[in-house]
Order: sequence, then C-alpha cells, then structure tokens
Amino acid sequence: MSQYNKTKGAIFETDVMKWLRKMGAKAERLTKAGAKDEGDLVCVVAGQTYILELKNRATLSLPQFWREAEVEALNYAKARGIGEVPLHYVVVKRRNAGIEKAWVVQDLKQWLKEKQ
Repeated sequence: MSQYNKTKGAIFETDVMKWLRKMGAKAERLTKAGAKDEGDLVCVVAGQTYILELKNRATLSLPQFWREAEVEALNYAKARGIGEVPLHYVVVKRRNAGIEKAWVVQDLKQWLKEKQ
C-alpha cells in the first residue's frame, strides 16, 4: 500500500472517530499490529463494544473487507481474554459525501444476532 493510501486511510479513521465522539459515542483508534491487528476503531455505544474496520478505497472488495473485520474482531477479543467476539462492522467511505454518509456493512448472521 502506498504512503498516499495509508495517509488517506488514517485521515478517514481520525475523521470517523471525531464524528462518533461528536455524536456521543466513545471511540478510539486501535494500534496497528500487522497480522495481529484488532481493527481500526473501537467504539462503545450504550455500553456495547463494537470493532470497526474502516476502508477508504476507490474499489470495493466487500468479501475481503468483511474477512478482515472478522479476523480483527477475533484478535481484539483474544488480546483481552474476552470469550465472545464483539460485534464488528466495515465502514466504507462514500465518494463525495460526508462522514455521516459512509456505508456500514455487516453480514446477515451478525445483524440478526444484534437484534436478539
């Protein structure tokens, strides 16, 4: 990944974190750890912890993005000795739109688990 793309991704992560905080959520960027990455942001809303994998890319690869989110949420849980993997999402930057218009992606299984 080029330095330009890394910078673009870091700016998106910071912007999303600031927006979530402005909306009243607790949000923090997570440290990059290569194969042991734990997601880009951890966000707490109403006492529930969420792991967010953020993407600012011209080309969408949802299967790849989702696999990363699953692995990184599992890494987050393992690193903290948490038995249950936190709910996790992929947040994708929407071209020519503000942060509040970003897309949030999850799979149907997790969506149903979240609703129960």
